[in-house]
Formats: sequence, C-alpha cells, structure tokens
Amino acid sequence: MQNADNLEKFIRENRDKFGVYRPPDGHMENFLFKLNYRIRHMINIVPYLLRVAIGTIIIFVASILVWNNYIRKDRNEITLGIKISMVIKQIKAR
Repeated sequence: MQNADNLEKFIRENRDKFGVYRPPDGHMENFLFKLNYRIRHMINIVPYLLRVAIGTIIIFVASILVWNNYIRKDRNEITLGIKISMVIKQIKAR
C-alpha cells in the first residue's frame, strides 16, 4: 500500500512533467498498423468457417446415407428407373 501511495505522491508532485513528450512523426500510423495486424491475425475467421463447412457437408452426406439405407420406407420396392427399363424391355420383346 505504501508503494501505491509513494507512486501517487510522485505523480502529483511531477504532474507538469507528464504530457510534455510528443511521440515522433508517424508513431500513430505505425501503432495503428501494428494493432490492425494483430487484430486481423487473432480474429482470422476463415479457418473456423472452413471447419463449419466441412462439418456441414459431412453431416449432410451422412444423413442422406442413413435416410436412404435405413429410414426410407420404399427402399426395397422397385424404383422408377427399374420400372421404365422393364417397360422398355417388354416393348422390345413384342
């Protein structure tokens, strides 16, 4: 607690000395460039979107396979393509 009091006392006594120093020209632009680079580097969202897209595709394909092989009620019946080929064969046989 005493160090904080000493620091506060030092700042009050030397208040006029603070704020006199001006940063060199281009300091603000350099600071903003570095800040923008770090933020862009930390918040790059593309890898996350790529993971979500791949996950979505995998879930979509898996759901179609499960539906087609286990849930669909007419999976054991004759399909339209097979019916058409049967009709064509019957017509040719005549």
